[in-house]
Amino acid sequence: MSIDFEEVKGKIRGPTVSIVAPFKDSNELNIEAVKEYIRFIMDGGITNNEGNILCPGGIGQLLALSHEENRMMVEAGVEVAGDKLLVVAAFDTCNYREAIELSLNAAEAGAKCVLIPPPFYYAISQADIYRWYKVIAEEIKTKIAIMVYSQPWRNLGTFISVPLMGKLAEIENIISIKYGGEMKDYIAALGLYSKRFAFIDNSPEADTTAAVAHMHGAVGYVTCPGAFWPEYEAKYWSLLEQGKYEEAAKWHDKLSPFWEFWKRGGGDIKGGEFGGTEGSFFDTSIQKAALECVGLYGGPVRLPFIELTKGQKNKLFGIFEAIGVPKKR
Repeated sequence: MSIDFEEVKGKIRGPTVSIVAPFKDSNELNIEAVKEYIRFIMDGGITNNEGNILCPGGIGQLLALSHEENRMMVEAGVEVAGDKLLVVAAFDTCNYREAIELSLNAAEAGAKCVLIPPPFYYAISQADIYRWYKVIAEEIKTKIAIMVYSQPWRNLGTFISVPLMGKLAEIENIISIKYGGEMKDYIAALGLYSKRFAFIDNSPEADTTAAVAHMHGAVGYVTCPGAFWPEYEAKYWSLLEQGKYEEAAKWHDKLSPFWEFWKRGGGDIKGGEFGGTEGSFFDTSIQKAALECVGLYGGPVRLPFIELTKGQKNKLFGIFEAIGVPKKR
């Protein structure tokens, strides 16, 4: 069955919630926990035109998943979301044949859009990235829509430049760009292509540029807090849509203590507050602890990362209590 690309693009609006991959102590994927996450998110106000989900998301250690596990997560997402919430499948690979296979797996599992990053390992040119997407898009044709993922922080050429967007705009089944970068390029890109692509803000500072991006034509932003506090993101998005940017900024500040914890604890292996000899943290470690804090299943992380200690979790739980993050009903 062919995908209606414009229909799918229209559903990419609002907070894009990244879904973690929950593991059991046996290291198996906990599919029931995936379903519980998504029901929780939908109950909190994240539905079509008010948000969508990345399932699995990068924060969910998608590189640690097998092809079968990736498909299991997509199937679980589609089963629970139905027609009420768009499921965007995701993966990361440097093998174009694998990218095609995973895209088709996602389509067969019921997803209508797939997030495809550029190859992450090699230093490559913009022409290389164009060929990557063109070949993949031609192979999957009308079976599934594509969300492109710009990754400027890798410093390997894996960003999507404004000229490259012009070339990608010629490929029909590319409908969206998960985008972040220098503001001058960002504004230029939105000015030229916000009608052609559904832009999802992917600021390196969480969603702090979401308001500016929204002013210039972005239709949403990526969120981790949406997984443990969907009502917070639903309200933030509503304020943006109403043009109440000052009120939105004040509401957004409620999570500042959480982001300070995130910056100190996540990924800092150079001796920050939670770094040094204790091991390497990934954002997933904090996100899973956050899920536990609100009464959802977090579960362990997979190697090479480690879980937060009891003391670190207690500190996070104290932050949540102070800023009023509600528990699961």
